[in-house]
Amino acid sequence: MFKKTLLGLGTAMMICISSTTVVEAQTLMHNPNAIKWEQRGHDKKIEIIETDTPSGMAISAYTKKRKSNPWDIALYFDLEKGVEKGDKISVTMWVRTERAAKGQETAEFVLFVGRNEEPFDYIMSEDVLPSGEWELLTFEAVAESDMDDDEVKVEFQLGKHKQTIEFGPIFVNNHGPVSE
Repeated sequence: MFKKTLLGLGTAMMICISSTTVVEAQTLMHNPNAIKWEQRGHDKKIEIIETDTPSGMAISAYTKKRKSNPWDIALYFDLEKGVEKGDKISVTMWVRTERAAKGQETAEFVLFVGRNEEPFDYIMSEDVLPSGEWELLTFEAVAESDMDDDEVKVEFQLGKHKQTIEFGPIFVNNHGPVSE
């Protein structure tokens, strides 16, 4: 009986060791439950709504008219932690088009992650075209320069069209230096 127990325990240990996976270390860079964001520009209506996202809440952003520059209307929040050159940053967000611009199938906005002051250099700047259903989108980029704590922001530039976009929980992570 003792031999069978040892054999069983040894086999179980080998299975556990052989099935162990390496999990990438990452640091959450802000509180994803904080949905009161800063806003910039005119001709917009921003409200917090109840919806079927994982948190049960979303921000509805209605752009009343197209602007000359997408950043003329924006929602944004500062990140609590900075980045170092070579860090991989990811933004994972729940988002959907509530109402697209006339003649468009989806809404369109720019996801900007970068410095919140001059020279406004960025880690990522991506055009996003969310579908009409809630979807979880992930964007990744590598920082090309150091940015100190409270110097990095995530901004949603909404001025491309007259449209309504809803934003659910958003997770911004620093995965550390990219290994070569």
